[in-house]
Amino acid sequence: MKMNFTKISFVLGLIFLVNFPKGYTQISIVCFYNCENFYDTVDQQNVIDEDFLPTSERGYTQSIYNAKTKNIATVIYKMGLLANSNGISLMGLAEIENKMVLTKLMNEPIIKKYHYKYIHFDSKDPRGVDVALIYNPVHFIPYQYKPINLTNDKYFTKYATRDILFVKGLLENEWVYIFVNHWPSRRGGLTSSQNKRIWASTVCKNIMDSIVKENAAAKFILMGDFNDNPTNKSLKMLHMMNPFLTLFKNGYGSLAFNDNWNLFDQILLSPNWMKSIKDNEEKFSLTNYKPVIYKNFTMIEKNGKYKGYPKRTYNGIEYNGGYSDHFPVALIFTLKKDTNSP
Repeated sequence: MKMNFTKISFVLGLIFLVNFPKGYTQISIVCFYNCENFYDTVDQQNVIDEDFLPTSERGYTQSIYNAKTKNIATVIYKMGLLANSNGISLMGLAEIENKMVLTKLMNEPIIKKYHYKYIHFDSKDPRGVDVALIYNPVHFIPYQYKPINLTNDKYFTKYATRDILFVKGLLENEWVYIFVNHWPSRRGGLTSSQNKRIWASTVCKNIMDSIVKENAAAKFILMGDFNDNPTNKSLKMLHMMNPFLTLFKNGYGSLAFNDNWNLFDQILLSPNWMKSIKDNEEKFSLTNYKPVIYKNFTMIEKNGKYKGYPKRTYNGIEYNGGYSDHFPVALIFTLKKDTNSP
């Protein structure tokens, strides 16, 4: 999909207009963000993090680390204001080095008042970049969580890849099963790498199928950087609802490469989310939602070769003062109907 910068500028002001049915209150924001190389400045054992140290060619100093943390916290804060919400409910993160960067992030003054918590496990990924889930305890209560390893006898035998984070919990008093993903990259080409992402998809689907056998009404949220677009086989085979499919077909994306937009960052829902609610119930389920590719002026590259792209922390080894090579995505849910509205 060829990049249309006029269209991008236009949609920047319009894509965030969220129109829900009259009388509904929108309060729950579910997000995902690939933070691109969110490292601390400490040389960690058994992690290939040498490119992100003060002594590296990039010169990844404490001040740059502080600025990176502040930028990500600012994105979280501003996404928490979408649709007049009071903070996010859930946010999956990718390319997180460890718990130290998450603790530092949670303590940033702009978001500290929300008392966000996080769930994270160190994976065996050689670069040490993992997935994590941050959540607002007012909106979400975790019950069970564990990492899901993708290593088997056929894939990732020579090197490890990122785990999938599985979390079961109560979102606005509804049980949900959440998978936070960062599927294998397209390194080596789309065709040669696609079976690795199909394997990751198969692992997710097998777990969901086993849960459905015990609970036919189970609701699933799959979020992540899938390194595939909504139309690729790895995502279609999940048989999930993909709120971001229409945005992708209309030419929008979360990251750019060779002047083409990809929408690797997505949040998928299982069909049970659309089951109807009885007319006489005052409290409505989380059935109404709108997809958002979030961006603001400061998150967009203004000049040069990458004008219009997400503004990165580095362009190569040159510090660029940006955020990430991805834009974050969100689903804005409505929770309940205001019974006093006409």
